[in-house]
Amino acid sequence: MDNNYIKKRFKEIVSVALKHGFKNGIGDPKELRLVLEELGPSFVKIGQILSTRPDILPIEYINEFQKLQDDVSPEEFSIMKEVIEFELQGSIDEIFTNFKKTPIASASLSEVYLAKLKTGEKVVVKVQRPFVKEKMLSDIQILKKMAPFINFTATKEVVDMKKVIDELSTAAEKELNFIEEMNNIIKFKENNMDVKFITVPRVYEEYCTPRVLVMDYISGIKIDNVDKLREAGYDIHDIATKIIYNYFKQVFEDGFFHADPHPGNILIYENTISYIDFGLMGNLSSSLRKKLNEFLAGASTKDVDLMAKSILKIGIKKGPIDLNRLYRDIEILYSTYIDEAIHDYDIPQILEEVIVVCKKNNINMTHDITLLIKGMMTLQAVLAKIDKDLTLMDIAIPYFKDRMVKEKIKDLNFTEIAAFLYSSIKSTFQLSTKVLDIINAGLEGRLKLNLELKDMEENFNEINKMVNRLIFAIIVAGLLVSSSLVINANIGLKIYGISAIGIVGYLGAGLAGLLLLISIIRSGKL
Repeated sequence: MDNNYIKKRFKEIVSVALKHGFKNGIGDPKELRLVLEELGPSFVKIGQILSTRPDILPIEYINEFQKLQDDVSPEEFSIMKEVIEFELQGSIDEIFTNFKKTPIASASLSEVYLAKLKTGEKVVVKVQRPFVKEKMLSDIQILKKMAPFINFTATKEVVDMKKVIDELSTAAEKELNFIEEMNNIIKFKENNMDVKFITVPRVYEEYCTPRVLVMDYISGIKIDNVDKLREAGYDIHDIATKIIYNYFKQVFEDGFFHADPHPGNILIYENTISYIDFGLMGNLSSSLRKKLNEFLAGASTKDVDLMAKSILKIGIKKGPIDLNRLYRDIEILYSTYIDEAIHDYDIPQILEEVIVVCKKNNINMTHDITLLIKGMMTLQAVLAKIDKDLTLMDIAIPYFKDRMVKEKIKDLNFTEIAAFLYSSIKSTFQLSTKVLDIINAGLEGRLKLNLELKDMEENFNEINKMVNRLIFAIIVAGLLVSSSLVINANIGLKIYGISAIGIVGYLGAGLAGLLLLISIIRSGKL
């Protein structure tokens, strides 16, 4: 884009911002959404990309950005035709026997057309709008220059706008390259090749470029069109169960999952579930999956210590961490769910609350974790529409039980197992023989019990001394009590007005007590 466009666009951005009351940074989330909508398709897409990043933006803005609509008026076909023919290095008539000029979908970045290849396959052709990449990247560059003057004043939360825009730039580059989406489809298809109830469209690599994507057309029923699905004879509960089970497989087995499973991206086609858009995908390494499993294990068993440790492993430290505060915050989160049945757990809600806790404690969650949360929240919303009686936890519990068994079996060392079984069986046979000998001896009257008591005389002497001292102590106590009673009664011969019998009793008790103490000290067993 030339300098004139950038200057004009800059003035437009400032003008629209001021119109919505932004004089000292960014204020109300709703007003910001309206700004993005007014600034056009590229800013709508920017907002949608940012709506997947609760790790870098306050949740109030995330919730508002998710309301952005991506339905825009289509371009004239003559303009889109030029893009197609330039990218495919040939005329439409040379490649397709039929090409419908009216798009079946029109979004901020691209339009989708129905067509038929010369080889007979019915396909959809996704075409990027002309200059949309240049405009979007120019808008991001303008935002980068404005970053020092942008802050979020609606909340107390401090946002690193430079980081936000850098992340935005990286995400936009991927979104604007259809080769990325082509590779996503190929990988997803390979991962689900053995899953009979999943259909993944074939991509025609020879017709795919950074701005054009050609893949099989799938004519199905949208997953949330429950009435139409029932009319077609589908079991809604079965569909809901399968889609959740497969989603857990994507996340915890493949580590490659669909991050935007909304109803428009999922069709039911010939008794199978079919995804049709692969622009937003998440990746979880085996290491990250293991750490995430630890966290979910902690959440399901209400183990605060395990939850805290796994969060520290998953997250990225962005400053000093007060471990006591982190544990306290997790304890509060734990207390929120302590009285709930596990089937009532709202997994996406728990994960979203964890992100809030992490941000408060200077811990950033990775982008793929936030994509996972977005994906699960979207899937849960789909589930609420099609099968209200089914929850993610209904499938999660049997799935994870089954998975844990498989993981344990996979990790077992069969050589060690064989050695252990051999020694156990051998010991068992030996023990069985000994027990049988004892039983036979008892039945024949030959069973004898041999007790060997060592140093019995010495032990009895010690016991005797102990009993004597105890008796002596009781006598001393008796003398003290009786002497106290006599003195209190003040009877008999008196010395200085005190009963002589009581005084003698006290003296006798004192002497006896002294002798007892000397005896104990001399024995060395005080």
